[in-house]
Amino acid sequence: MLAAVAVLVQAWALAAAVAGVVTGSGLPPWALPVLAGAVVARALLSWATQVVAVRAAAGAKAELRALVLDRALAAGPEWIAERGAGELTALATRGLDALDDYFAVYLPALVTAVAAPLGVGAVILFVDWPSAVVVALTVPLIPLFAIVIGRYTEDRVGPAAAALERLSGYLVELVGALPVLAAFRRAEAQARTVREVSEAHRKRSLGVLRVAFSSAFALELVATLSVALVAVVIGLRLVAGDLSLAVGLFVLVVVPECYLPLRAAGAAHHASEDGLEAVRRIAAVPEVPRAGGVAVADFAELRVTGLRVRRREGFAPDGVTLTVRPGEVVRLDSPSGSGKSTLFGVLLGFVAPTGGSVEVDGVPLGELDVEAWRRLVGWVPQRPVFASDVVDVPAEWAREVGIAHALGRPVAELSTGERQRVAVARALARPGVRLLVLDEPTAHLDAAAAAYVMGAVRRAAERGVAVLLATHRVADGEAAAEPGAAVAPAVESAADRLPLRSLVTRRLVGGALLGAAALVCGVALTALSGWLIARASQQPPILVLSVAVVGVRFFGLARAGLRYLERLVSHDAAFRIATGLRVRLWTDLVRLGPARTLGLRRGEGVRRLVDDVDAVRDLGLRVLVPPIVAACVAVAAVAVQAAVLPGAGLALALAVAVAALAGPAVAVLAERRASRALAAGKRRIAVGTQTLFTAAAELLAFGEAQQRRAAIAVADRALVAAARRQAFGAGAGQAVITLALGAATVVGVALAATSGIDPVLVPIVGLIPLALAEALVPLTTAAVNLAPLRAAHARTALPTPEPADRSVTPGPGIRLDGVTARWPGAAEPALENVDLAIRAGQRVAVVGPSGAGKSTLVALLLGFLDAERGTVSRPDAVAWCPQEPMLVSTTLRENLRLADPGATDAQLRAALAKVRLHLPLDTTATTLSGGEAQRVALARALLTGADLLLLDEPTAHLDPENAEHVRAAVAAHPGTVVHITHHPEEAAAADVVLAVSHGRVRVVDPVSA
Repeated sequence: MLAAVAVLVQAWALAAAVAGVVTGSGLPPWALPVLAGAVVARALLSWATQVVAVRAAAGAKAELRALVLDRALAAGPEWIAERGAGELTALATRGLDALDDYFAVYLPALVTAVAAPLGVGAVILFVDWPSAVVVALTVPLIPLFAIVIGRYTEDRVGPAAAALERLSGYLVELVGALPVLAAFRRAEAQARTVREVSEAHRKRSLGVLRVAFSSAFALELVATLSVALVAVVIGLRLVAGDLSLAVGLFVLVVVPECYLPLRAAGAAHHASEDGLEAVRRIAAVPEVPRAGGVAVADFAELRVTGLRVRRREGFAPDGVTLTVRPGEVVRLDSPSGSGKSTLFGVLLGFVAPTGGSVEVDGVPLGELDVEAWRRLVGWVPQRPVFASDVVDVPAEWAREVGIAHALGRPVAELSTGERQRVAVARALARPGVRLLVLDEPTAHLDAAAAAYVMGAVRRAAERGVAVLLATHRVADGEAAAEPGAAVAPAVESAADRLPLRSLVTRRLVGGALLGAAALVCGVALTALSGWLIARASQQPPILVLSVAVVGVRFFGLARAGLRYLERLVSHDAAFRIATGLRVRLWTDLVRLGPARTLGLRRGEGVRRLVDDVDAVRDLGLRVLVPPIVAACVAVAAVAVQAAVLPGAGLALALAVAVAALAGPAVAVLAERRASRALAAGKRRIAVGTQTLFTAAAELLAFGEAQQRRAAIAVADRALVAAARRQAFGAGAGQAVITLALGAATVVGVALAATSGIDPVLVPIVGLIPLALAEALVPLTTAAVNLAPLRAAHARTALPTPEPADRSVTPGPGIRLDGVTARWPGAAEPALENVDLAIRAGQRVAVVGPSGAGKSTLVALLLGFLDAERGTVSRPDAVAWCPQEPMLVSTTLRENLRLADPGATDAQLRAALAKVRLHLPLDTTATTLSGGEAQRVALARALLTGADLLLLDEPTAHLDPENAEHVRAAVAAHPGTVVHITHHPEEAAAADVVLAVSHGRVRVVDPVSA
């Protein structure tokens, strides 16, 4: 309301001053001081409104983010996995960021839309009732159009938001599956898929934007034509002598304020639809009531009776009954896929049983305080996930399982076996642990390391800890000496900063020029309307005004139409830029290869491929377009002003210079690097949120989820403070621009009063500076977002590796001559002076302690790692079954076709049958057990019929019967097989056994291995 009062005062002072000059009665002495005061008041009020709105937006986003995090954690890891950690992260971060427009633009516009039209309309009714009638008849059209088109838009925003979340989830999984894609030579082809997925998202988003922009076009067209109609009516009444010039100018200046708030509210509502859709999707996250509350500090008996959990088309487990007591070790050795991991999920409160019961000292598990119960449980999952970046378990327990050498090392550098032992140490080290739940803790360990682990488990049982152990393997013998530290790949850093000019495309420039043309039409409309009213006050023949009347209508229509085209073209350009960046970034990841991108695949690459590309897309429009638009419009406005009155043109040129330079500079200084802090804070929250969802099971099981939640809450509070500082800076910059242009208006009118120019040109001099505000104000936003844009753009580039002499030649067998290999960034070689000759068709077993370099040998044969010295010869067609299956959350059909895109369903079923799997091809891969997933990975490798088959512990999670079937399938493979194993029976069946230790490879007798 105060802003509306300031507008009315400014309009009356300007109208009185111009009318005095045009009519010859002289400039009222109060007009210019009041005009200057009104300009200052508007600048300050706009500043305050922006700061309050942005602060409210940041606070609301923090509350909603807390809500979705709490609800998702309460729903449990299974629900998170089903929904998708990547999609939930997108919802809780970029989805909520879309609320900025709702709080910062829509709500202030909505409040103004309620108060301003009524207040301004009442004043117009008081001074000129015919104009008030025109306003009353046309104003309702704006909300009518907004409602009609808005309802249609809402129906399309939901699917578009879901598509964005799916795109994020897809890219997250694609980065994680890079090694498998590279192994099957499908990584480069995925660049096309990345382009197609991004293009589909662009087209879907533009479909929604086209409707939203159509609404904005309709609102702007109605508002512009209504103002033009009022201007024509005022002109005709001035010709007839029914209206004074001062009143006519006053009405012309204030009547846009009746339409502008409604138009802004309608446009902002459509702009905020993505944020509102995020709120609706958050509200749809199930609210799980807190169950149970019986305190538990210890237990004497855990009894499971007839437990059944529905899985796919059956039950797994199906009727499990067991009892676990302190000091006992209960071993589960049921077949793969029978529900052992699901049983553990029930015990941890992650999975609701379908039937049967679980009781702790006679109390149903569901009635216990689940957090108190989890504090008694130490859990080791099949594939441990770590929320921390480095190994930080207590040294005492690290030594207990033979993993002390890994303390302080990045988790990303550990081998699979080392990660398992760290997970066991983490479970043992938990204070007050009374139950160990171990899911295949020795699956990827050699005999010595397995002995360490099982010895630690037995000692825990001797201390009175109950142990529930799922395993297909029993480690015998004493613990050997602790294996030495393995050398692992280093995480690559980002490339040098890229020039922003690479983002300036022809389409983006075209959009900017359309925007400039739209604003030039707006300036022309304002100037021509002022001339029309001033000339009409001289009561000329009506034909004299006819050209001006047509011009007002033309510029009104052109402004709305060009604005619509500008929005479409600019956003299309931004989405195309994002597509290009994603494709280039994926191509760079493929070019660097899995060995150099290990750290990137574990999170950083995902953030670059998703978050940073989206940031460049969004910020590019805010940073790159406004300077082009402002320059074009300012040149046109100054040229017109100088042609009318050179002195006023000079004043406007100086004001534009001050506004364009000082406004952004003040914004940047006042925000105190808030934009960088804001961008960094958003990245921290995105990282924390993704970690929370990805590692939800471990964090909940070990009672660390709330600690992580608290860290995100602290980051959110810092984000609110940074957003407030940024809004303060942007508001200060906008205030400087408003003051500079207001000063140009005051000076221009003062010069016109003494210059002797044609009086009908005086309104042009007074109105053009005010019309420039729409073109110059976005410069402050561009300035404060320049640094974040540069940083995000730089992160979309990856380092260029030094050219390597791969020295790989095709051959029927495997031959390594004097090969030394080193992981990127490692101080010592992982393999040194390796000489090896394997004939085509031979079966090779690779044995050795965990972390000794076995996987390094496989990486060398896959081509992931270059030989630093020596030469490598191997078959050209290679297939790989990794330790971790690396299945993406699509169907089995799509996962198998990563190896052979042209395979028929019959061929896929035959490959699954080789590993004793008979599952529907439409089964979602994420619903498989660990053993089933491992067999799918092997089936994928067997599908290719490659000349060289590389296997990394394919039977690690399998029961003896299924393991025997897998070994038979591998034995039937016609090509050369290199098989990493910790099973003596598998080594004994090989033609050649390679022992790897401390970077050396030697051939040993199969029987002794």
